[in-house]
Amino acid sequence: MGRTLTIFKKEFIDVIRDRRTILTMVVLPLLFVPVILTLTLKVTLRQREKADLETVNIAFIGEEYAPRLHQAVEADSQLVIKLGVAEADVEALIRADSLDGAIVVPPDFPDRVAADEQASIGIYYRSSSSFDVAERRLRGVIDDYDEEIVDGRIRRLQLDPDLFDAIAVQENDVATLQEVLGQTIGGFLPYMFVIFMFTGAMYAGIDLSAGEKERGTLETLLSSPASRLEIVLGKFFVVALVGIASALLSMVGLYLGVRMGLEDIPQEAFDVISDILNVKVIAMIATLLLPLAAFFSAMILALAIQAKSFKQAQSTLTPLSLVVILPVLFGLLPGIELNTKTALIPILNVSLATKDVISGTIEPLHLVLSYISLFVLAGASIWFCVVWFSREETLFRS
Repeated sequence: MGRTLTIFKKEFIDVIRDRRTILTMVVLPLLFVPVILTLTLKVTLRQREKADLETVNIAFIGEEYAPRLHQAVEADSQLVIKLGVAEADVEALIRADSLDGAIVVPPDFPDRVAADEQASIGIYYRSSSSFDVAERRLRGVIDDYDEEIVDGRIRRLQLDPDLFDAIAVQENDVATLQEVLGQTIGGFLPYMFVIFMFTGAMYAGIDLSAGEKERGTLETLLSSPASRLEIVLGKFFVVALVGIASALLSMVGLYLGVRMGLEDIPQEAFDVISDILNVKVIAMIATLLLPLAAFFSAMILALAIQAKSFKQAQSTLTPLSLVVILPVLFGLLPGIELNTKTALIPILNVSLATKDVISGTIEPLHLVLSYISLFVLAGASIWFCVVWFSREETLFRS
């Protein structure tokens, strides 16, 4: 154990001297996360406010069949009616950005309204446009007109307005704000700290394996009295420490980002977020990160030691980050929850367990199964890593 600790200290000093490792472990999580989060939030809100203030160019076809609706559209200062547009050209004009939307009133509209029947009005818009402003504006003016027609019918026929609402639905959402935010934040957190954990561990692992082979310092370490297991464990603990530090610092960066965007977040939501991210929750998340970091570190060392150079190891491991993030993305899909089956799937169980831990709905059995799955995988990865480090053809590949 003493030799392992000595190797750990030596490798840790080498790692923190490397600017790439410091960049991926400290600078990116602490600066990149809060800056990106704050900018994204502010730009989104600003673009939405800007879109709400912009005028929408529309075509109104069938004005003679719904003059009151046409007057309502004209009265809206944010709706501009373009004249001389044929119905056959509406779709092409919207796709070409010459129009934002259109209202089409069929000829039978006034007859159906006069007969107290349901009439139809067509609206055209492109849902891929910014914040669906055209759709919201068109629906808003038509809904107001519809309400006006219905109110007129009720007064003319002397009907009770409650006649049309036979059932008054009283919604009672039993989900607390913590549960709602937990599912939202908990889905985003794993995506963030898995990426930073893998990236931080990757650069440290490459530097301590393929990097040492390239520099020619691995032979010196192998000639020491330390066994292969002690050497592997010393390197492994350094890589795992870097991965965990990157993940935890990314969470600190997220908190700083929330603080920086405080004026854009409702106070109630911010208070709940502060209550959620307490010591107990952070500790439980950290225990999920430990075996995951062990798995990543052992896997990275085992693969990187086979490379001839730092560049080759980097080109081998970089595409692997896409594979690693897939289970986290599956955890964001609706309907996928932590149960006895998903708790046994590595990385996915971390994503789902994080959501349940933050929302306060974690089942102890599912959490235990997640731990077992992760520790078994971590142990197997460490064993595999030791096996690879014991092969001469792997260590001295050049």
